[in-house]
Amino acid sequence: MPQFQNGRASVHYEILGQGRPLLLIAGTASDGASWEPLLPLLPDRQLILIDNRASGQTRVDGPVELTEMISDCAALLDHLGLGPIDVVGHSLGGFLGLALAANHPEKVSRLVTMGAGTLSGKERVLLRDMSRLYFTVPPTDWFRLLFQWLFSTPFFADEANVAAAAAASTAYQFRQSPGDFARQVAAIDRAPAIDFSRVACEVLAISGDLDLLAPQSAVTELHRAVPGTQYVTIPNVAHSIHREAPRAAADAIDAFLREED
Repeated sequence: MPQFQNGRASVHYEILGQGRPLLLIAGTASDGASWEPLLPLLPDRQLILIDNRASGQTRVDGPVELTEMISDCAALLDHLGLGPIDVVGHSLGGFLGLALAANHPEKVSRLVTMGAGTLSGKERVLLRDMSRLYFTVPPTDWFRLLFQWLFSTPFFADEANVAAAAAASTAYQFRQSPGDFARQVAAIDRAPAIDFSRVACEVLAISGDLDLLAPQSAVTELHRAVPGTQYVTIPNVAHSIHREAPRAAADAIDAFLREED
């Protein structure tokens, strides 16, 4: 169980496969295990999965900050003696990847973000409400509500599929607790201002055309200051792009990263 200490946090990570290193940064309420559908579709890569603070097996007491999560990613690369390295981040992980590239340009060679956009007042209220409800409703019901924002209509065509997914999420050994979800949401509310114009690497922003949390306008707004960002929109998928369309996501990532390999 690989861990390293960075400040107050004992940061968990996993390394899978061999080849050119690729750091994968998960989003809110997720950890390294969330990348499972994508992993077999990225051959010839050494895949490095990090658990953000207040998720998975990373342990830290007290409040968490996004600046600390950015620092964890940079410290992990130092711990492994890596950099510059290719990075993929989903949702919050996309923001962290952009911030890593802006604050530590020597550590990121190319970056792919997925479902990463600015948050409007609507999304912020949603996250706060989901944080509050997680303390008061059964976890299976909470996940069923969360799925409404993560997946598109076909996911809900079979009630048994929805029930099974909610049960599996609830039973996950390292499921994020209500308190840890609240800590991450609070950190997002305190997100630091990052000058993304300092991002020097090539960036690909992948979005789902049915994404309610990060619609294309929000994705464009987040990346507006990033020089030369490329955009790919995957049809018929919502926020959880790499779970609904892992093959399409992997193909877009692979095509982008292979341009200079």
